[in-house]
Amino acid sequence: MLHAEITEFIKNGIGKRVASTSRSLWKLKHSKEFLSLATMVARPGADGDWEKLLRSRSYRCALLTGVVMMLLEKHVFSDLLFGAGEEQAEVLRMEDNSMISVEALRADTNRVYLEATGGMPPLFWKRVDNITARIMGLLTPLSVAVGGEVASPSSYHALHDIVALAGWLNIAMRLSPKITTFEWVQPGEAYRHSFLSIGEDKQTSTSSSESHRVRARVMISTTPKITRHVRSSKGFFGGTETYDVMKPHVFTYKGRFRDWEDSVGVALQSHVRSGLVSSPIRLLALLVNAVRLLALVCLVGVLGLMMFGVWSCVPGAYREMMLLPIRLSFRGLKWWLGVILQQSEVSTRYNVVNTGWS
Repeated sequence: MLHAEITEFIKNGIGKRVASTSRSLWKLKHSKEFLSLATMVARPGADGDWEKLLRSRSYRCALLTGVVMMLLEKHVFSDLLFGAGEEQAEVLRMEDNSMISVEALRADTNRVYLEATGGMPPLFWKRVDNITARIMGLLTPLSVAVGGEVASPSSYHALHDIVALAGWLNIAMRLSPKITTFEWVQPGEAYRHSFLSIGEDKQTSTSSSESHRVRARVMISTTPKITRHVRSSKGFFGGTETYDVMKPHVFTYKGRFRDWEDSVGVALQSHVRSGLVSSPIRLLALLVNAVRLLALVCLVGVLGLMMFGVWSCVPGAYREMMLLPIRLSFRGLKWWLGVILQQSEVSTRYNVVNTGWS
């Protein structure tokens, strides 16, 4: 149910539209947490193309569903009781370390605590608000780039309901003596029949002569494997019964047969950093900024000398050397203003006026 709600939220919002910008969607102002979660749930296919994971709507929906699901698993389902106060959380941590094999006692502790708080953990809605805002912050840069509506009030309330649902599921699990575990399939892992495939990348980098060495591998892991463990006894024998609540949902690609032959290619962090200063216009911008800084230092020096009345004592050659960075700075500023006016979509009558400094 939770997975279906997250998928629906992504599909109707950030995954609904085609990206109109030609800029790399990975090189937006993403947070480190978003990039870290993305590398945990996804990798490019056989062609090593990171861009299509956000360009393609189906891949984008799967990747973002995995990111949201993993964040909820880390910050909601991993709590010993979601929304509990600090003192109770500390008590639960101490009990968890000392009674790791006594699940029923931990469930009883949570039940007594909730009875004392009226059935609602005191920090429940505060935690829901914080995590909702956290997810919104992760998705906002991409939403703006593709023209989605993740920041609209309706989308915020939908996401708020999803986080609240995850919180209530955590409470339900912590009131049960059964243990619930989450196991994520790693990107690049060989596909197994116990996984649930939700799509396949048909692209392959191998030739037809090597087709016998190709196997399906995981490109995007959208949900973990959720398993419940319960202690049981039959006669004089005791043990643990295990059953699967949900299979891991994955997007696959055609990769090399052996693990050591299959490579992710360029890591996401390297892909994000690539091209940031590669274009001549960016290098020129860095040079202009350096000249501006030098001009500022020289200008402060000139003003200081004028203030103390010793500027006239400076030889002419040294004056020209000190004024040169200032002149270059004004020329660079004039050039940048010209570029901005040419690229601007707004019609303007302003012109760059020549000054005595240039």
